[in-house]
Amino acid sequence: MSQDKIVGIDILLEFLEVAFNHILYFRNLYPNEIFIKKKIYSTTVYVSEHPELNEYLKNVLNAIKELIKEDESSIKAVSLVIYNKNKQPIEKFIFDLVKIQPNSAEKDPYYLKTEEALRTICLKLSMCEAYLKPLPQDSTFSIEIQTYEAAHVGLSENPCCEDFPWIINEELPEIPDTNLLPLKTVKTDCLNLQMYVIESEKNKSTD
Repeated sequence: MSQDKIVGIDILLEFLEVAFNHILYFRNLYPNEIFIKKKIYSTTVYVSEHPELNEYLKNVLNAIKELIKEDESSIKAVSLVIYNKNKQPIEKFIFDLVKIQPNSAEKDPYYLKTEEALRTICLKLSMCEAYLKPLPQDSTFSIEIQTYEAAHVGLSENPCCEDFPWIINEELPEIPDTNLLPLKTVKTDCLNLQMYVIESEKNKSTD
């Protein structure tokens, strides 16, 4: 694996960790007190200090890393899904991974364009209360990786991931009455991804 590819994976994983934390903070899924402020991408982000949450995110990111190392096309998308108390999906933040490192004639050796694009996403996530309806009480979340069966088998046999078994979910529940909100398309030397949110007004109003 080339050094550029390794850098691309590291940038992706760092961004996903920041984005996951940002979403959980600004969607109020955890008390604000468990988050601390940090500076990244020249902007303020919120990072969890909750041990169990951090362990979960760490295992998710490790699985993503192992899948991409094995085959960069093995992941179609990564989603942070939020559910109401009846376990119905009400919001889905989707990271559609087009390519880790697209071919580009325009070089960005210091990753300034990548940093600018990721900063824009963080700023948009920090404003999500303005364009998404409030979440109901007792909302929960999970992270889903859309991949191939062969990739899942490889992951289950990978010793780096043996302590964090993934569950195959072949019948994902549909989110009814959805609104789709595009957030940002990132297309730089090291990343090519699209990020958007879908939400269900119907399930959010379920008692």
